[in-house]
Amino acid sequence: MPSLRKVSRSPFWIACFRDAKGRQYNRSTKKKDKGSASAVALEFERMAGGWMADNPTVSAVFDLASNLSERIGQPLQVVTIAQEFNGYLLNLESKSESTRVRYRQIVEEFLSFLGKDAGKKLVSLDSSVIAAFQDSRLRAGLSPASCDLGMKLVRQILKRAFLAGRITTNPAVNISLLNRKGAQRGVFEPEQVRALLMACEGFKRGPLDIGQDWRGATLVAFYTGARISDVANLRWHNLDFEMRFIRYSEKKKRFATEITVPLHDELEAHLLGLSAPDDPQAFLFPRLAGRTTSGVRGLSGEFVMLMELAGIERRVVREGAGDTAGRGRAVFDLGVHAMRHSFNSHLSRAGVPEDVRQRLCGHDSKEVNRRYTHHEIETLRASVAKLPGVSAFPAKESGKGAAKNRKGAKRA
Repeated sequence: MPSLRKVSRSPFWIACFRDAKGRQYNRSTKKKDKGSASAVALEFERMAGGWMADNPTVSAVFDLASNLSERIGQPLQVVTIAQEFNGYLLNLESKSESTRVRYRQIVEEFLSFLGKDAGKKLVSLDSSVIAAFQDSRLRAGLSPASCDLGMKLVRQILKRAFLAGRITTNPAVNISLLNRKGAQRGVFEPEQVRALLMACEGFKRGPLDIGQDWRGATLVAFYTGARISDVANLRWHNLDFEMRFIRYSEKKKRFATEITVPLHDELEAHLLGLSAPDDPQAFLFPRLAGRTTSGVRGLSGEFVMLMELAGIERRVVREGAGDTAGRGRAVFDLGVHAMRHSFNSHLSRAGVPEDVRQRLCGHDSKEVNRRYTHHEIETLRASVAKLPGVSAFPAKESGKGAAKNRKGAKRA
C-alpha cells in the first residue's frame, strides 16, 4: 500500500511506493489534494509492480511517471541538465551582484565539464559525474572551501528540481563536502595597527596624498569590523556623534540589514578632528570612495603597500596553483580583510559573547539577526569599549572641528 508525505517548499503530495523487487521510490503526484494524490499513488504502485520490475533504471522510472502523468492530464515537464541549471540563474534577484556572478561562473564550469552530456535529460545526471566535477575543481587548484561552495550550489539546484517534481531523487545530496579548514587568516595586533597608522603619514599613490584617508579607514576597519568596500564608501550621514555610533549597510549583501556599531573612543576622537563638509552625503574618505577592492591598483593592493611601509610581513597560508585561469591564487595571513578578523578576534579575547560579536559584525542573515535585537546600544557600546587602543598620536578634538562635526551630524 503506498503512502503519502509532504516535503518542505513543495505544495504537492509525494507518493512513496515499492516495485515488485521491493525497491522503494518517491515520486511527486503533482496533486495538492490528498484524495487525488492517493489515486495517483495507487496507480504508481500498480504499474510499478509489473512494468518497473523489468525496467529498473532511473530513466525508465521517469518515463513511466511521464506517461502516467499524461494519462491523468498532468503532463510532466522534461528538461535537460543545461536547461535546469541555466534556469536557476534566472531566479537570483534576491542575491547580490557578486553572488550572481559567482553562481554563474560555477554553473558555466559545471556545464563545460559535462560537455555534450549537458544536453541530456536532467534525470540521467548521476552522482558519480557530480563527484568527478568536484574532484576536477580540486585538482585545478581551487581551495576546499571553493569546491564546497560549488557542491552546495549543485545540491541547491537539484533540490529545486526535486521539489518541482522534475527528478525523483537529488543525486548530489549524498556527496560529502570536503570539510577541510580553509586558510586561516591572521590577526593584527595593536602594535601592528599603530605601525600602520604611523606609515599613513606621507603615504602617497603617485602625486596623490592618500595617507589621511587611509589612517581614518584603518581605524574604522579595526574598530568596526566593516569590510574595506563599506569603509571606503562611508558618508558623513553614516556617523551620529550625538548618539556616538556609526551605521551602515553592507555593500556585499543586496538586502542587508543596517549594522550599528558604537564609536570607540579613539575612533571618535579621530573623526571629530576631521573637517566636516556641509553636505552630509559627502564621502568620509573621498580618495578611497568608489574604487575597486581587488587588483594591484585596488584598495587591497594599496593596503599591502601600506603594510610594507609599516614593516609588517605577510605569511603565505595557502600556495596558489598558478594556472592561466587565475584560480587557486595564493592566500596570505594578513591583508585588508584581516582587519575584520582582528575586530572579531579582539572582541572574543575581551570576553564579548559570540552572539554580540555576530550582531556587531553582521555575519548573520536578516532572519537570524532578528534574534539579536534584544541587545541594547549600551550593551554593544560596552563591548566595543573593550577593544585595545592603537593610536600612537590620538587626534585632538579641536573646538572648531568637533563643533562642526557634531552640528553636521545633528543636521544629517
